Amino acid sequence: MKSFTIKKIEKQYELESFNYHITGFHYPIKKNKSGSLKVKEIIIVNPEITSNLICYQFNKKYQKIVDYFFSNSDFDDDSTGTHLMLALDEVAHLRTLMINKYKYFLKKQTEEELLKKLKLLENELRIKLIDFKLIKEQALTHNNIEEKSKSR
Repeated sequence: MKSFTIKKIEKQYELESFNYHITGFHYPIKKNKSGSLKVKEIIIVNPEITSNLICYQFNKKYQKIVDYFFSNSDFDDDSTGTHLMLALDEVAHLRTLMINKYKYFLKKQTEEELLKKLKLLENELRIKLIDFKLIKEQALTHNNIEEKSKSR
């Protein structure tokens, strides 16, 4: 079985191919601006490091959803419902990632805690969406009543 090939180039050695199957968490690396180290991904084998990395990534995405959709109260009336629906989609996407991709790398207790946080956020978004729809419906009925009373 061939696991790697070394090619000699003027007293410098270069790794041409590396075919070694390691089970672990595949973490893609963002492209470096300097371009000195051309690493595409890192395979993390330590479960503690993997768990901390996944929790960090989850909390970063979770906080982004919370900040964007709850701290911005200056949405205009037409776009608020759309933003809330997008937030629900993001929560569903994050839950799917947690269940399908990260399930094998997290402890059961950690996975349940993260999914519980997502469920609470989803419930809050749904309540806010229902309130928005009720307010919009009341405003429409109020406008219809005013138009009927003015049209004599």
